[in-house]
Amino acid sequence: MDDSSKQPLFSLIVPTLNVEAVLQPCLASITRQTFQDFELVMVDGGSTDKTLELVSTFNTLLGPRLVVHTAKDQGVYDAMNRGVSSSRGAWLFFLGADDRLHEVDTLGQVAAFVREHPASQLVYGDVVMRSSSLRNGGAFNLDRLLFERNICHQSIFYRRDVFSTIGPYNLRYPIWADWDFNIRCFQNPALVTHHMDVVVADYDDTGGLSMKWDEELMKRLPVFILSARNRKWGNRLRKLAQYLIPGFGKRGG
Repeated sequence: MDDSSKQPLFSLIVPTLNVEAVLQPCLASITRQTFQDFELVMVDGGSTDKTLELVSTFNTLLGPRLVVHTAKDQGVYDAMNRGVSSSRGAWLFFLGADDRLHEVDTLGQVAAFVREHPASQLVYGDVVMRSSSLRNGGAFNLDRLLFERNICHQSIFYRRDVFSTIGPYNLRYPIWADWDFNIRCFQNPALVTHHMDVVVADYDDTGGLSMKWDEELMKRLPVFILSARNRKWGNRLRKLAQYLIPGFGKRGG
């Protein structure tokens, strides 16, 4: 029976632009996965090296599960947005061309987790940093996102409908649009998030966008922080009023 029309559990989205020197280990880490219910969506911004030739060598292993989208774009987050539009999976995951999945059963571990937590809309694990070989991550909340740092997008799986309600990535932020996106996710009290005790990826933190500064997001962060602080104090005041004033907040009284 032809399963090509069946929705895969995962869409693995890899943006590329002239990355032939680093891409092969990334693709190899994907094709060797023991869990195979995924598609690989390559979003190329117009490579002039042999990136696309290298991608084509994986046709035999992946067949129709390999989707290649080629067009000029406005940067990596535009490519990631296009990857969302070009994908079909129930869960979306973004991997850098110089990163790789950590173990052969990484996707299997994540699949087991999301099936055990069916209400989840965003699940994330940890990464191993290439510069130090140390595990990095842990559980996050909104405060940690605002005051400490972002979650590595190489460790996050988003349910598809999150991009309908929260997304897309805001191209105003050319370097940290994923940080802005995650803040918006964690600001939404209805969105169910879970941390997984799983190392998802080996993350190359030695270069690329992660080492740069996004002036636009840094201008915006104080607004996020003020909004979160006001909401936190508003919740505390409501709880205090409910404790001191019987019937406060109930309908009809």
